[in-house]
Amino acid sequence: MYLRCLLVPTGPGIDATRRLDAALRLGRRLHAHIGVAFMAPGPEHVLAGMASLAPVDGTTVEAIEQGVREAAADGKAAVQAWCEREGVPFASANGRLDTTFATWTELSGEVEPLLTLAGRVNDLVIVDRPDPKVPFTGRALDTALFSVGRPTLMIGDTVPYDLLDHVVIAWNGSLEATRLIGQSIALLHEATRVTVVHARTERFDETRAADLCGYLQWHGVVAEAVTLPVHDGISVGEAILAEAKRQGASMLALGAYTHSRVREFLLGGVTRHMVEHARIPVLMAH
Repeated sequence: MYLRCLLVPTGPGIDATRRLDAALRLGRRLHAHIGVAFMAPGPEHVLAGMASLAPVDGTTVEAIEQGVREAAADGKAAVQAWCEREGVPFASANGRLDTTFATWTELSGEVEPLLTLAGRVNDLVIVDRPDPKVPFTGRALDTALFSVGRPTLMIGDTVPYDLLDHVVIAWNGSLEATRLIGQSIALLHEATRVTVVHARTERFDETRAADLCGYLQWHGVVAEAVTLPVHDGISVGEAILAEAKRQGASMLALGAYTHSRVREFLLGGVTRHMVEHARIPVLMAH
């Protein structure tokens, strides 16, 4: 299995630079194509929210359409400038499979259905850590995790020079973590170092990290198992992030929302802690 198609969704006024940097650093290791998808609501979606606020006429529709066109042009120009700075070919159609290049597409509609369909024909979706001030970021992460069915890479505040220098896997034997491993073997195979961290919880004896290391070895991935004690007063999420920092992890990988999302919202959980606090890139699957 190869990871050849990396999707970077973006929208009006969204700065995709950090995600493009991450995509490029992965793309050059994986020989992957970077697909930038600009997603903006069409006039009908904007008007639906304005209907009760102001009268709508042809001038309003034209102004909305013009605003979307200008935002798309600005976004495309920013991506082209990034490509020029980084020496990345910018193409409108597929290039050679042994090179990394970027493409640009413009999609009209709501983020959720657009990203769902686009993500399903890509290998990895790269999103920002949600920012409450930028609704697009939260919507993109939610859609990527719950609707796409592909791994999601959430970019935090920093993008390591080599994202695959040391991948730390938070393993708990869950269905979500299993899906992530199965879908990310090609990425793990390219990692310089892999460590499997297994938190000592009530199900510790059922899901041994050594078993996962043995499985990975069959796929040419040499991994080290580390048992992580969880002390009173410290959540599993806190303990995992602290261990990832201690290990010098360049990327953290885990199954997302093993418990229901409502339960995590009410009681807290590992995924919620990562979304709120992780600074390094986090690879997730639900």
